[in-house]
Amino acid sequence: MSGSLRRLQIGACTLLAAVSALQLPEYTGLKTSLNNSILEITFHNADSSVNLWNQDTSNGLTDIVRRLQRDNETKIVIFNSDVPRFFMAHLDLSMPDLVDSVPAFAELMFNISTLPQVTIGAVEGRARGAGSELLVSLDMRFATKNDTLFGQPEVGNGLSPGGGGSQFLPGLIGRGLAMEYILSANDINACEAERIGWINKAFDTAEDMHLYINRLTSRLRLFPQSALSGAKASINRRSSPTLEDILRDATAFQKQLTEPVVSELGVKANALVEKSSEFDVELNLGEVIPQLYD
Repeated sequence: MSGSLRRLQIGACTLLAAVSALQLPEYTGLKTSLNNSILEITFHNADSSVNLWNQDTSNGLTDIVRRLQRDNETKIVIFNSDVPRFFMAHLDLSMPDLVDSVPAFAELMFNISTLPQVTIGAVEGRARGAGSELLVSLDMRFATKNDTLFGQPEVGNGLSPGGGGSQFLPGLIGRGLAMEYILSANDINACEAERIGWINKAFDTAEDMHLYINRLTSRLRLFPQSALSGAKASINRRSSPTLEDILRDATAFQKQLTEPVVSELGVKANALVEKSSEFDVELNLGEVIPQLYD
């Protein structure tokens, strides 16, 4: 091989690596940090004290996922939040074109579950609805014990999980427990979530959690991305729902949104918020939901 041809091949490989390297713009509602093949995504809805999942969240995360799908350098993605006491409350039901946006949200959850990178949730605070669905679509979930709750509150609001919650949870905690928590719309704390497999591990402090995640990711990032993604794909073939399964949930969610009872419960929920505040209601939503039926 001539020296000039060899240099051309090296140059082409260098260009390919540059093209495939992750380049992220600034996002509204999300913060990102990339270091040593580890991408950290922080949920930050500046307009919501409970970190509602809004259109900015969907748009930003959809763009990031699209870039990650063709990225060959990033190995690990960590999701967290910097909103006190809330990882993610749930979907913002006042979003414009909410009905039409549900299938795109469901597809986003599937695409996250099939990313070639290892995905990890680091939870401090509440994660319900869309926040919980995002977490159960990830490869691993870790949480602090204090002041952390998980839940799928949709049924209590006249709906059903529309982004894969009822598809992923049975694989994590079993059919019976998935029935219990989804149908009751009740919260579960981090210790109980760890016991039944909703999350991998619960920690006494945030420092302990992040130390554990750092040790784990320091090991994972040593390994080839092709090996990590290949092992993920193999595990997913046995344990994860298909895109069609999740989109059926989105269709059911869309249909349920048109039921009169959903609007009636929404009025009652707004009345509860007016008596206290959205923040107070969302803190203990699992306990508050039965009040909608008084």
